[in-house]
Amino acid sequence: MIDLIHNMFLATEPFDSIYNGIKTAEYRLYDEKRKRVAVGDTIIFTNRDTGETVKTAVTYIKTFDSFLSLFSALGCEGEPYRRWTARQLADSMRAYYTEEAEKEHGVVAIGIQLIGPALKIIGRVKNDFPTKFGLPRQGGLVDEIKGYIEFLPQYRVKEALRGLEGYSHIWILWGFSKAEREDWSPTVRPPRLGGNTRMGVFATRSPFRPNSIGMSCVRLEKIDCEKGILYVSGTDMCDGTPVYDIKPYLSFADSVPDAVSGFADEKKDYEIEVIIPDGLREKLPAEKLSGLIGALRDDPRPAYKRNDDKEYGFTYAGKEIKFISGEGVLTVTDII
Repeated sequence: MIDLIHNMFLATEPFDSIYNGIKTAEYRLYDEKRKRVAVGDTIIFTNRDTGETVKTAVTYIKTFDSFLSLFSALGCEGEPYRRWTARQLADSMRAYYTEEAEKEHGVVAIGIQLIGPALKIIGRVKNDFPTKFGLPRQGGLVDEIKGYIEFLPQYRVKEALRGLEGYSHIWILWGFSKAEREDWSPTVRPPRLGGNTRMGVFATRSPFRPNSIGMSCVRLEKIDCEKGILYVSGTDMCDGTPVYDIKPYLSFADSVPDAVSGFADEKKDYEIEVIIPDGLREKLPAEKLSGLIGALRDDPRPAYKRNDDKEYGFTYAGKEIKFISGEGVLTVTDII
């Protein structure tokens, strides 16, 4: 028998539980789709909110007449569900499946185990950029862009943050959740070289790497130990980006004043003039305006597709930002 690959979709919370090894079983109707799943098969779970994926192997298949009998026999792993009664767990499944469907098909517990090593997601970035277009190309370039990192419940431990208040900056290790793909590219086209010159991927910070891991140095503005939140500025990550680790920035070790930055040194001072007409400025809250200007100064247009006649747009702070650019000036045309 040939082992099969199945695809299933999850919201962020259950996806993170599987990704972090907390959730080791998936509970579904035992319908025709689930009857095709067998021990040894592979299930690829996709986060329907971010597009991230995690690969698991099926370790067991257990069928039951109802979710009540399933949870009575197996319980449920992970906080806070292990404290719920079987009845509470069964009732929670009504958000997904009707009583009629449960009676028609029966239910199944599919045991799953992560395939290969996986970095644990400890938290997620929250900010005003739902997509990567419009974001600064490096962390720390636009201090006016504010956001925060919210730890997942299991890492929301105030003792883990003890001493961090003494640092002005932190390193964030995170995942390119909006640019993941199965393969990687040994050469890429850096935007600062016009998008037409290829360089080795290890000489760049391109997301198309063997491991899609990013790192950013940002300013630490404030810490809320009770809620497990780090308020930061200067982010270059989308809203919802998974965070794998936080490390303090050490000025005596991490700063090398005479370091040489290759071809990036030749293009580091690029900025474009930004014009936002007064009538459009009023469409954004005052505290969001400086972040938008900072992002636009870096000219977010793809370097290899730049067309001065084209209107571009991206979402920021819940608004659609439209702009055109020409002769070294970027002009916002509408904020919707």
